[in-house]
Parts: sequence; C-alpha cells; structure tokens
Amino acid sequence: MSSGGRQPEVLERRIRIEPDGTVVALSGKIEFGQGIRTAFAQLVADELDVPIERVTVVLGDTAQVPFDVGTFGSRSVAQESPVLRRAAAFARTQLIARASETLRVPRERLSTADGFVCDGGMRVAYADLVRQRPLSGRIPDDVPARDPSERRYVGKPMPRLEARDIVTGRARYTADVRLPDMAYGVVVRPPVRGAAPRAVDDAAARAIAGVVAIVRHGDLVGVVAEREEQARAAADAFEVDWVVKRPAEGKRWTIPIREDAGVDEAIAGGATRLEASFSLPPITNAPIGPSAAVADVRADAATVYAGTQRPFGLREELATALGLDEQSVRVLPQLPSGTYGRNSSGDAPLEAAILSKYAGRPVHLQWTRAEEFAFAPTRPEAFLEVAAALDASGQIAAWRYDEHTNVHTGGGFDPRWGAEASGRNAEPHYRIPRARVVLHIEPTPLRTASFRSLAASENIFAIESFMDELAHASRQEPLAFRLRHIDDPRLRAVYELVAERSGWGHTRGERQGLGIAGTIYHGTYIAEVAEVEVDASGRVRLLAVWAAVDPGLTLNPDGVRNQIEGGIQQSASWTLFEELRRKDARIVTSGWETYPIATFRDAPGEIDVAVAGDASAASTGVGEPGAVPIAAAIANAVFVACGARIRELPLTPERVRRARDA
Repeated sequence: MSSGGRQPEVLERRIRIEPDGTVVALSGKIEFGQGIRTAFAQLVADELDVPIERVTVVLGDTAQVPFDVGTFGSRSVAQESPVLRRAAAFARTQLIARASETLRVPRERLSTADGFVCDGGMRVAYADLVRQRPLSGRIPDDVPARDPSERRYVGKPMPRLEARDIVTGRARYTADVRLPDMAYGVVVRPPVRGAAPRAVDDAAARAIAGVVAIVRHGDLVGVVAEREEQARAAADAFEVDWVVKRPAEGKRWTIPIREDAGVDEAIAGGATRLEASFSLPPITNAPIGPSAAVADVRADAATVYAGTQRPFGLREELATALGLDEQSVRVLPQLPSGTYGRNSSGDAPLEAAILSKYAGRPVHLQWTRAEEFAFAPTRPEAFLEVAAALDASGQIAAWRYDEHTNVHTGGGFDPRWGAEASGRNAEPHYRIPRARVVLHIEPTPLRTASFRSLAASENIFAIESFMDELAHASRQEPLAFRLRHIDDPRLRAVYELVAERSGWGHTRGERQGLGIAGTIYHGTYIAEVAEVEVDASGRVRLLAVWAAVDPGLTLNPDGVRNQIEGGIQQSASWTLFEELRRKDARIVTSGWETYPIATFRDAPGEIDVAVAGDASAASTGVGEPGAVPIAAAIANAVFVACGARIRELPLTPERVRRARDA
C-alpha cells in the first residue's frame, strides 16, 4: 500500500533532539543542488535558537522522514519552510514548558539561548529536557514564530553546508556508495528502446570469469559479476535476438487554458498585426555523472541507495517490482550528479534492485554515457504559434497562442493536472483584454518526462521573443512596451531593477546587443537581460547576464544567487548548443562529440543577480526560474546585435547567418 498523501504533521516526524544536543530536522524533500539543506537549517536554527552547527537536516530517507510526493517545480522552500518553522517553534514552546516545570519558574520568565532554556543564572539544556521523553504531538497551525529581529540566520548570506565536501571531493554521490560483499551489475541493452528479447544465448557470458548471476526478468536481461569490467565483458558476450517494437506514441489532447470571445475578430481588426512560430528540439538532461544506484535486496527487505527526486514514489515502485511490502523497502537518497527532472524516473534503482534480488548480494549499477543518451527521458519538442494585434495606441488588443508539445511527465498525461506541466507559463503575465491560449499534446515515439521548468522555458522563449517583435513592429522600445502592459507591481519592479543594473538603453559595441525577458514562475518574479556579441560567422557569444529576482521572504540570499546563476548557465547551454538527434524512435546521439554543452569557455564574463525579495510575501522557489527567461533574452539580444530574428533553437551559427542574410 502506498503512503497515499500528507498525514497530519506531528512533531516527532519533523524535529528531534539527540542526546548530545544535536537538533535533527526531517523533510521528505531532496537536496540536489538547490541549497535547501542549508535553508532549512537556517530556519530551524533561528526558531529553536541554536547554533546552526548543531542542526542536522535529514532529507528523503524513507525510514525517517514524513511522506512527500517529490521534489520538483521549485516548490521545496514554499512547501516545507512553513511546516518546519511551525515544528521548530512548537518544539521551542514545549521545551520552555518542560523547563518551567524543571526550574519551577513561570514560563513568562524563561528565554532560550544556544540550545538552553534560561532564567537568569539558571539554565537547562534542551538535551536534558528530552532525555526521558522525546518531543511529540500534533503541530498547531497557529504556533507563533520568534520575532524577526531575533533571527541570526534567515535572510543572511551563508555558504552551503555541503559545499566544502563537494569542492574537496569528500561528498558521496550515488556511484560512490560501497557496501560489504558488493557485486557489479550491467543490463544488456536492446538496439532501440522498447525492444524485447525473443531468444537469449548466455553461454559465452556464463564463461566469463567472475560472473555471479545471469538475470532474466521480464524484458530485462542482465549480468552480475565480482568486478564491473567482468560484468561489462559478460554483457557484451550475450547473443540476443531482439524483437523491435515501435513505442506507443500516446493520444492527442487539446486543452484550452484561456478562451475569451472575439479573439480572431480583434486580431483581424487590429492596427498592427503580427504572427510567428517558434520551435525547440528535444534535449537531454545530460547529467555529468550518468545514472547509478546501489541495491541490497534480501528475502524480506531491501535498501536502495539512489539519486531520486521522489523517494516515496520510488519505494512504492521497488516494492511492487520486488514483491515486498512497501514498509520493508528503504530508499536512502544520495547526492545525484545532475538531475533537473531526470531522477523522477527510477531507471537505475529498479534495475539494480532486480539484479540484487537474483544475485543475493548488494549490487552496484552504473549507466554509461551512451546509455544515458539513448534510454533516458528527454525534454519534449515544442512548436509554438503566436498571433497578436495592437490597437491604434500601440497596446495589445488580442492574443492567440497555440502550444504544440508532448507529455512533460513520466507518468503520462492526465487532463486534470497535466496542463499545468505541459502548459506551464503558456499564458502571458501581461494585461491582454482578449486571449485564446490552447495546449495541444502531440504523440511522440520518444520517451519524455520532467525537465527543469517543464514547459515554461519553451513558452517564455516564444512569448518574450514575440513581445520583442511586437515592440519593434510598432516602433516601441521593448522594455517600455512590456511595462505599459504590466499591472503587477512586483513584476514591474524586477524589470525596472534589472534594467537599471544592466545599463539598459546604453549603446553597446559593434555586433553587440542587449535583450530582455521576464516572467512569474510559481510566484517567483524574475527579469533578465543578456548581452551578446555575434561575429561574422554567426557565432553567438554570451558576454554578460543581469537578473533581478523576487522570491518573497529570502532564507539565504547566496543560495538564491547560486540557483539563479546555475539556471542561467544551464539554459544558455540549451539555447546556444543543445539538440538531441534522432531517427524516428532511435536516438542517434551517443556522446559529447555529437551533443555539445556549454563549458567554462562559453560562460559569460559576468552574471549579476539582484535578490530583491519582498520580505512580507511568502517564500517561493528559485531552483527553476533563472532558467526560464534567458533563451528569449539571448535571442532578443542577437536581433539587436545583427538584425537576425531567430525563432528556432539552438542558436547555431548557421541559423544566425540564414536569418541575418535573409
């Protein structure tokens, strides 16, 4: 049975105090680079009034933390910080109540400091107050927080807690896990995804030294050996007759997102009319370290070490695959070496667990780079059609938008919630009196699934590029054109701030230009300016990027900047370089030589991130917003630099030359 959903929040599943005074905070979310471990530690340290060095944050361990549906959508801080704050505040009130009994003084006289409850010269340690009876109880919804003036950590810049381990090589990633008596597993891959083995000759594989087990489990063919090179040699020795089946492409869906009356008539009667189409190719997560997992499956229990964004969902899948009770399966999330939606799928953990079950030993499984390209999910393709009209005053009178894309989640399309993923940010955040926005889910032979920002990056590329086109077509300045259509003061503020910091409006050098774009992503306001240079060959060089972001109450400004910078870098790589090549359902890209990604040489010389959070607003996420507007900002800057209006990604030199010379 699955855990099903959120249970009432109880303190013992959120906060515990160890005998040495360490405060343990528990969350079902996963740390994979967003900095949430640090942000949660800051929050708990402030509310419990302890040094942050004495706070340990446990994330995703299914044997310890409360159920969580998964980590995605830039929602970790928004979802978890309120309950962790309440849990820590409730723990502090319980500690004060117990100290009142121990010290025999009224609660009103007591204060807290550095893990102690104090009354003048008397004090009692938190650890002593819980030694006989751990903290417990249902967490109230209305427990008061400490006064903001008493905060030592929240809102202050702070290095990531795991940063030193990462940069010194001490951090343990999934592929680094080693267990006693561990063997190594390899799956024999078909020539194309979805092929099934009709006949298997494993005689040569069994003759390889060190082979522990030959595995046939449904369509999975695999081998386990004492050493990885032995397992790979055995996998290569299999003779398999594969039956190649065309993957099911799925059905079509048409989902209206906004549908006002009179749109076509208003466009036809507009003073200025414009239409354009934009396209984006499939791209891959391309994690620097390919997928890996370690599984230890016994007759009645299993422990799996995995890079996963949804440990409880993975636990359910593992239990089903292994024929075990869900409560007897423990998922221990590890640092993944690149995710952004990739680890919503339980590929490597499920394979490692099946191989371990047959081998009767812990099994380490590591995908190769070629496997990652050929068999991992991809970001869907997108074809986006936009039309709009301006009235005689130059304001948008009507807007028509058709988004053609594929399913953006691994579990298929459900019209009850799938439009929020596949149609994310399809409706502009501008004042538009009449609009029709329609999502068209198209079938594809490719395996698609969650990708950083889901459909938002694609939609904002089209929307913000088209806003620039409307501005130029009506001879309006692009920033001023946007501002005259913005009613939300927070969105206006980030646009004005990024314009100020970037020197917007100042002339750049020859073949250089600035472009601007922005959006609201899950409540986070962001605007970005890109500066580019386009050489005679059409090569685009990203010189600098400025960003202004308002994520509400900011727990760690440095963490926000890190996430926005990372999103900008990654999305710039998608924009300038990345395209997954395929022939029908077969991925033909197999390595970095045919799938270039941005390197340090391609990084902009400057990324300036201004964090202008509205402290009176709830905290929102920053893991994805930085990646959303940058493609449009770069494309708009290319137009200013050389006159090339490009509506297809990536912005290769060939596409730039074609558009420039047209």
